Formats: sequence, structure tokens, C-alpha cells
Amino acid sequence: MMRNPHGLRRRSLLTGASATAVLAAAAACGEDGPAGTADDPVEISFEWWGDDARAEITTEAVNLFMSKNEGIKVQTNFADFPTYWEGMTGRMASQDLPDVFQMDYSRLRQFGTTGLLLPLEGVVKTDDFREGFLETAKLDGKLIAVPAAGNTLGLIYRSDWFEAHGVAAPAPGYSWDAYAADIAKVTAGLGEGKWGGGDWAGQYHFMELWLRQQGGSFYTEDGKALAFDQAKLAEWWQTTAALYAAGDVPPVATTVEWVEGGLVQDLLASEIGWDNFMPGFSPTVEANGGTLALAAPPTLDPNNLGLYLKPSMQFVISAATEQAEASAKLIDFLLGDPEAIAILGTSRGIPATNAGLANVELDAASQAVIDYEASVSQYLTTPPPAPPAATGAIEVKFGELYQQVQYAEMTPVEAAELFFTEAETLLANEQ
Repeated sequence: MMRNPHGLRRRSLLTGASATAVLAAAAACGEDGPAGTADDPVEISFEWWGDDARAEITTEAVNLFMSKNEGIKVQTNFADFPTYWEGMTGRMASQDLPDVFQMDYSRLRQFGTTGLLLPLEGVVKTDDFREGFLETAKLDGKLIAVPAAGNTLGLIYRSDWFEAHGVAAPAPGYSWDAYAADIAKVTAGLGEGKWGGGDWAGQYHFMELWLRQQGGSFYTEDGKALAFDQAKLAEWWQTTAALYAAGDVPPVATTVEWVEGGLVQDLLASEIGWDNFMPGFSPTVEANGGTLALAAPPTLDPNNLGLYLKPSMQFVISAATEQAEASAKLIDFLLGDPEAIAILGTSRGIPATNAGLANVELDAASQAVIDYEASVSQYLTTPPPAPPAATGAIEVKFGELYQQVQYAEMTPVEAAELFFTEAETLLANEQ
């Protein structure tokens, strides 16, 4: 569970007229409206998920914000992704959310349909976002988040290991079967304790990609049901069965002990993942003597890669905040101040604003992400609607049941049947 180390007082949830009043007050104050003073600053809380590297640069940017806004004091906190969402989900019930916090696209509906998020139209600046991004931050026509950055899925791989073992650089249209064959080849060449790739079948985002490559989707358009059947899920969970049985991907008994990803541990040659992970991985991989590259993920259809540009993460403001203006100032600063943009770089993905693109300082890995997104731009299609509120729990259940398949405690068919029972119950409970 995430701590609240700064002892911030709990706030009553603002709804209806109260929320409207906060919104109007914040809009009326504007960027230069009264806040606090250096001697008596207002205090806001800001929390995010990420590793120590993201925490270091985010703290630096926040400190810069406070130096330029002496009437505002920002208390910060962060955690890794699972711990962060465990804490936030628990804090929903007590209405003790931070003033500003980082939001995952898959959980936007969960928080946004329960009155926990402040509508942001007229509160934060919205005139500089890249085309289409703000649409992913709306529910029922209301802007309840702003994107911090964008990303898409890709294949992150050790180009030095691929080349050393006779595997060509993947190109758009690379098939799942070809990727599996390459994993097996690289694993054989690396020897015991290292693998050519990871088991991709336990990640629901990757199944969504696979479904989109067939013209399908994970959820129905209204988000009230799964958009595939049990047979399809059992089929997906068997896509890595041969690799797993042959030892060409790491066993679950090994991966459950990992506290870091296989790429940064010098144990994996490749993995499917969000492209903005690459700049975070690169320094460690390079320190290990390796070289990372990005390619389009494997596909079932060379003309349909299933890709879309999504917000890698968003910023939101709690509806319970007593400091809407100060909270909005922090968001505007992180997304629009040239110095802050340069500090934050691409740790959250490629910036969502035009100012971000103009001022971000790119290292080789970040430039590789931009180049990769340009290389697949012709394949990017419309993002799916914001997923249902139950998505967080469904995602956890998806991974848990696949682990039972890996441990051979359930067959893919049995696990798929149980997953549907659990997912349908979770979806029904939110209706």
C-alpha cells in the first residue's frame, strides 16, 4: 500500500454544485491569480508511478516549479506501478486522493465515472496538445484528464544479440511465428540462463493488439462486455505454449522472482512493450555492453499491425482538491515550461504537447522512439474507447489465471472459462 508520508489532511469529496464552484473559481483566477505566499504557501500533493530514475527527474522539475511559484508547496510521492494502483484504488473509498496524480488510460473510466476527478476544461491549458490526444481524455464529453505523453507498442530488442545469432532486424509485417522462431534461435545461442524473449501471453494489452490485428477488440464499444469468446482466449494463451515447453522463454518460477525486467537484467534479448520503456532500459543495457533497438511488434496481418497512439499516462486533479488553481498550475508547468520539459525528457513517453516536442532534449534512445513512431505512423489507427472501470481488476485476473496455465495447474480452456466468469461478474458489478 502506498504511504501518505506528508500527513496531508483528508478532504471532503466535491460533487455537483461544489465541483462547479471550484471549477469556476479556478478558471476565474487564471495563471496569475492569488495562491499563497513564500511565507504562507498553499500546499498540494502530487503522486505518480515509476522507478527511481523517473522520481529523480520529476522531483527536479517539481522543485523548479516551486522556485518559480513560491506561494505553492508541492508534497510528492511515488511507487512502482502495482503498488501505486493498489494504493489509489484503496484511497478511492476514503476519498483521500492526491490533489494531482498520474492516471493510466485503462483506469480513467474507473475514476472518472464516480465523480472523483475534477473536469479540466477551463482549468488547465488545452490549446497546445498534439492532434487527437485530448479525445482520449474525455468521458461523456467532459475533459477529466490531460495526456502527459504518448506511446504505442513495439518490439524492444537487443540488436547486438539478434545480429550475433543471425537474426535480421524485424520489419513491419514480421509475423508471430517468425518472432517465435527467432526467440528459439537466440535462446539456443545465448545458452543457459538467458532467453531470446519473454512469454507474451500473460499480458492483456498484447492480446488486445493480437485481436486488433484481426479486426477485433478486447471490449465492446460501450465497455460493458468482452468482445471475444472463450475459444479465442484459449487460443491466445497457447500462442507461446511450444516456446514455454521447450524452455525458449523463461519459466514462471523464474520470472515471479524478478524485481526488474529481463532486458535490464541482461537476461532477455527482446520483449514486446510500450515504446517509451526503451529510454529507461537503454542506460543499463548499454552498461552491460548491449545495444537496444525498436521495431514494429509481430502481427497476424502485414497490413494491420493493430497499433494506436495512446496516452502513456495522464494527469488528473482530484474533485476533492481545495487548491484547483495551484494544481492546474503544476500541470501546466510540467507540460508547457521549456525547462521542465527538458528535465522530464521522454521518461513518460513522447510529449503530448507541441511545446513538449519543441523543447524536449533527446538522447539516442528517445530519438529512436520518435523515429520508430514515425516509421509506423501509417499503421496507427483509432484508439479504442476508454476501457471499463473494472479493467484494473480484469487485468490482474488475466495475469493470475495465465500463471496457473504456466504452472500446469489449469489448461488454457479451463482458465479461459474461469476468466470469463470472473470478468463478467466484475463488469456486471459496475453497471
